[in-house]
Amino acid sequence: MLEIFILGFIVPLITICFLFCKYYFFRIYVVSLEHQFWAYIIFYFFLGNFYFVVGSLTYFYLEIICFQYVVGVTAFFLDGRYRGYMAFALVPLVLIIVERVNGVYSPVTIVYVFLVMIASIIFCELINFLTDIDLFSKYAASLVVTNIVSPILLNTEWKTYLRMSTSDVYLPVLIGTVIILWFVYGYSAALQRKEVQILELRYEATYDGLTDLLNYDSFSNYVTNADEEKDPQHHVVVMLDIDNFKQINDKFGHLEGNNVIRFFSTSLKIFFNKNCSKDFEVYRFGGEEFCILFKDQNIQDCFELMMRFQENLASKDFVTDKKQVINVTFSGGVAEANELSGIEKAVKAADMALYLAKKTGRGQIVCPDCEI
Repeated sequence: MLEIFILGFIVPLITICFLFCKYYFFRIYVVSLEHQFWAYIIFYFFLGNFYFVVGSLTYFYLEIICFQYVVGVTAFFLDGRYRGYMAFALVPLVLIIVERVNGVYSPVTIVYVFLVMIASIIFCELINFLTDIDLFSKYAASLVVTNIVSPILLNTEWKTYLRMSTSDVYLPVLIGTVIILWFVYGYSAALQRKEVQILELRYEATYDGLTDLLNYDSFSNYVTNADEEKDPQHHVVVMLDIDNFKQINDKFGHLEGNNVIRFFSTSLKIFFNKNCSKDFEVYRFGGEEFCILFKDQNIQDCFELMMRFQENLASKDFVTDKKQVINVTFSGGVAEANELSGIEKAVKAADMALYLAKKTGRGQIVCPDCEI
């Protein structure tokens, strides 16, 4: 009964607490340290103390050491293999101290611990090669096998290793392993859900929900960061506006208006991904207004590229759900930002050019600094 209580509950609980602390140490406190070296020194100092406490506890009550590779297997699969290697390598060193403190040091035992450590690493590496099994299943299989194989009796000679009974050792160890797996699975699932929620919120804050283009906030953040750069890039700004969009909404309804916006934004993405090999971003500013930001490109080349897109869009018609054809056109304004004029000034200049394009008949692209 003592075995089940200690091996099946107490040691797993201590191990779970350490795993929990380890996770938060690396996720929260390590980022505040200037040198990662000290983070690992601190971590392995506490890991060594953890190994010593668990080893001494199980030896004092049961004259057995087990669960010594839980942190190593967990780190291998969930934190990175090299961090796992370090956790594995610390086990023999700490167990030497445990044996010497308790007056049961045996070179044979240390050799056995070292061999089990090597075998555990090899097993983890081999099972990690399996592509048809998910990561947690690999972790669970490795932890069960390692925990069942690794218990060590310290009270007598090597032949006593064969005397460990299933009910005294292996069943409590299996129960404790299941408890650890249950916690790790539940905690990992909760973290994954949280990370998914964070990614979704980050996406919603960055991208426009209707078109999947970057939104105005993303543009503002980029402009702020670009203005702070010591060696700013050269930018060309193109402002676009779908022609007669209010009339489209009034005639065909807001749902079809949204579909027109999707059609236009998809056409933008497909065309520029195919025809522009250099760095650029497409933003939806709101409503029917869009912005394209070209980086380190010649304004004349950008203007000519926009003219090609205008021809490309004119060759396609948007068809409503009621099979009504809408000829989607746009007006545009082009301006450039350099060392003397920032992106915000270029946006204002492109907006003025866009206004001129709309005032003079729509379906045009105006670039005051370009050769037509």
